Amino acid sequence: MSVKFASTIGVNFSNTFQKTPISATTAASQIAGIGAGVVKMFNYTQTDFIKAAKAEGLQVILDVPNGGLSDLSKNITSAVVDVVKQYSDTIIMVCVGNEPLGSWWNKAYNDLLTPAIQNLNTALIAAKVPTPLTVPFNFAIMGASYPPSKGALNSSYTTIVTDVCKVIKSSGGVFMINIYPFLDINSNPKDIKLPYCLFTATSAHWVQDGNFTYKNIFDASYDALYVALTAIGYGDLSIVVGECGWPTGPEADYVAATLANATTFNQNLIAHCKSGLGTPRVPNTDINCFIFEMYDEDKKSTAPGKFETHWGINNASGEAKYTLSL
Repeated sequence: MSVKFASTIGVNFSNTFQKTPISATTAASQIAGIGAGVVKMFNYTQTDFIKAAKAEGLQVILDVPNGGLSDLSKNITSAVVDVVKQYSDTIIMVCVGNEPLGSWWNKAYNDLLTPAIQNLNTALIAAKVPTPLTVPFNFAIMGASYPPSKGALNSSYTTIVTDVCKVIKSSGGVFMINIYPFLDINSNPKDIKLPYCLFTATSAHWVQDGNFTYKNIFDASYDALYVALTAIGYGDLSIVVGECGWPTGPEADYVAATLANATTFNQNLIAHCKSGLGTPRVPNTDINCFIFEMYDEDKKSTAPGKFETHWGINNASGEAKYTLSL
């Protein structure tokens, strides 16, 4: 089995951290209304949303949160399998964990991830609902990414990522990575230029890497990962961008976090991913990508930055902050 997406561009949906959560029916209707054919969730327990998404004809990607990896690693899989069985005509893939190797978790999930995805794969096959699996990795799994030709995994993650890739491939899944040009420029504004992040760079800001010319940091990041996966023998896995977006504020704290930049970035991202151009190293292909995110989450932790409550295409009340053409 291999995953097939109803649309090149999907969106991430969560209402977990909203003061007044958007209802499942409203969310599903609005997601379908913007032209997305597939929606990625951050849990597997919101069956009201899965039902609403099904009614709208949306494909759904579930997630087993990091807190569920311990159970999966102990072969306690029935709760996830039951949901997949019930909605097997709507669920096209299951994410195992969410950025589980992030340094902020202090290695809490490093030893759980491989047995978790192995056990879930085995359980889904046994239940006669074999389902593509993936892990949404944070880009920090990379030890080197510039220039793209030097792309390499962080050596401390190589064994885990390689073992996970084996299961992903056997399940018909994809390699999922989260790419955030906003975070790149926010952490290194001196060396990374805004147009290179927004897909608007002129040749003065392009990056030459051997025979390859990089006109934006998105392609450079994607290809650095491709080089790294090729080095461990999994360059043939399709790479899907699980999260990519741009916050609309607060501008007072982050000069690049504006409504105008968010509109420009996301619309150019959509056009680029759907163009069929691919990237310099992976040309002539559409790039499946999930915009982060459909709604602002006004109760989300701002520990990573005040921008965390401003990623939505729509605000936390469900009103569009800007219009995207998918």
